[in-house]
Amino acid sequence: MIRKFLYKRTTEISIILVITILTGCAPSLDFDPGPEPTRDPVLEATIIRELETHDPKAVPLYQEATQAGDDGDFENAYILYGQLVDLVPEFPTVYRRLSYIESYRGNYSVAIELARMAVDLDPNGYNQSALAVALLDEGTPQATREAFNLASSAVEKLPNDDQAVLALMVSARLAFEEDVMRQSNERLLELYPGHFLAHYVAGILAASDGKWFKAERELLISQELGMPPEAIQDVMDSGLAWNLLLIRSVFWGILAIGIWFIGLGILYLVGGHLSKTTIQALASETRSGQTQISPGEQNLRSRYRAVIRILSIYYYISIPFVVLLVLVVVASAYYIFSLLGFFPIYVVGILGLVLVVSLIAVLRAVFRRVKDTPPGIELARDQVPQLWAMNDDIASMLNIRSVDMIYLTPDESIAVNESGSLMKRMRGAGVRNLILGMGVLPGLTQCQFAAVLAHEYGHFSNQDTAGGILAYRVYVSLDQMARQLISGGAAFRFNPVWLFVVFYQRVYLKVTLGAKRLQEVLADRYAAYSIGSENLVAGLINVVQESIRFRLKAQNEIKRSLEKKIGIRNLYKLQINEDLMAEFETKYTEELTEKTSDFASHPALQERIDRISSYMAANKPIQNGDLPLLDLIPEAEELQEEMTQKIADRIPGL
Repeated sequence: MIRKFLYKRTTEISIILVITILTGCAPSLDFDPGPEPTRDPVLEATIIRELETHDPKAVPLYQEATQAGDDGDFENAYILYGQLVDLVPEFPTVYRRLSYIESYRGNYSVAIELARMAVDLDPNGYNQSALAVALLDEGTPQATREAFNLASSAVEKLPNDDQAVLALMVSARLAFEEDVMRQSNERLLELYPGHFLAHYVAGILAASDGKWFKAERELLISQELGMPPEAIQDVMDSGLAWNLLLIRSVFWGILAIGIWFIGLGILYLVGGHLSKTTIQALASETRSGQTQISPGEQNLRSRYRAVIRILSIYYYISIPFVVLLVLVVVASAYYIFSLLGFFPIYVVGILGLVLVVSLIAVLRAVFRRVKDTPPGIELARDQVPQLWAMNDDIASMLNIRSVDMIYLTPDESIAVNESGSLMKRMRGAGVRNLILGMGVLPGLTQCQFAAVLAHEYGHFSNQDTAGGILAYRVYVSLDQMARQLISGGAAFRFNPVWLFVVFYQRVYLKVTLGAKRLQEVLADRYAAYSIGSENLVAGLINVVQESIRFRLKAQNEIKRSLEKKIGIRNLYKLQINEDLMAEFETKYTEELTEKTSDFASHPALQERIDRISSYMAANKPIQNGDLPLLDLIPEAEELQEEMTQKIADRIPGL
């Protein structure tokens, strides 16, 4: 009974102490510290021998009182111990036992008085620790200091007694003797590794040291050993749970971000490897005269598609990490300012701008719908029947399904794409579109156009346009995000969203443009063997030259128009003058001497010319091949005027 009661009283005091310190309010505890500890038979034998020296007849009464206390019959024990005092008034143990019972009854002052009588009769460690516990109930500074001194003395005499060590641990904390408290706690854990209060206090100490995981571990052990869950929860609610959540969130966040960065790095390396593999494959390309893709080339294309698909999905996986990074950066900056004690208005304003603009840019980019809008004005069959007839003849010659729509744009490129649902395109049922840039059409002959058109049909034959909707959406999303950040003034190097856009665009373009270059080479081969190497080279050179001429003429005319504040003339009928000729020659030479980069959508011009020429494919006869392409467009001049106006509409001030 006595040991069990001491456990309860000392435990209550300890729990109230630590929770009050941490939370500012004292809890109400009502719990059983567990089964009563086994009474030490050696100690009991010593007490009985001492009692026999006083009065042998008192031994049965002592044993009966002790058994009553062990059975929880405190009232009967109190009566029997009282009778024992009458028989042996100089026996200190009886006063110690009565002190425990008075504490149980709530008579703390009486308990202290009885414990003092026990110490006065015999200042042994047991009596001193009993008085220390009684004094802790009083709670005054003087009583606390006396309890600490008594407990210290008790531990010196009984270094292996858990009650004495426990009393010292509690009194040391009340007396602000933290080093002694820590030493006592460590000692208690050594003596009794299964002591629930020792683990409980160890958890409290670990929490005060900022060792959050150790604190949690010790508290959970304490709960398993019998500490009430409410006491554990009080400590967790005092700040430990929040710190654990924060640390775990930071840890898993850093781990996830690290894995994310590793994933980006792997994709970047894979893209570089594919690019080198493509170069090696093209260098060892066989000149078999076949337009079909070889198994090795198909394998390379499949790998490209797989990586691009993964990279596209990875983009959307990356968005939460990017948002998390920008929140962490801004929150960290504000936290640092709070530690420094001042908030510079200018910097705070920039941080707020970065946060708001970045989040808006991310949301708009991710949820922006890609509209399937016509790329230009439609050239219907009844509007340009001869152009459509030539297109149909080329498609028939190539034994391939013709395009469904022809569009005209003001720019200087010729391309194809497919519109419609992904499923339709995957099974070759999408709407095939041919896009003609008016900027390059005036200089092309019909024969050259046939070769360029065969190149574009090569993309259909090789199924380059069948998929790729996800990749296109990612490209558009990245572009939209970049534009939003720039226009919002948040394109800073310290902005994680901007860094992500720059880096991901680099990785994305490295992979996707590598695949695009492979597609262009295979389409070149398809066109060369279908129409002829010389026709394709001539068409390719003319497209490049016309593109350069058009840009120079357009820039010069727009500049003249803005300076003189007059309308622009038909950009497509202008002749390149002597002043622009030298610049034209320079730019064309640059095109011929430029090397293929990892971020080019097409192989370098000279590389394409050399490769196409190496096929040595005979030219196929094209009816009226030497005539200008514009002869097939009856209303060419009116369309040029319309395209000129579209360009003017893009430029403020025109």
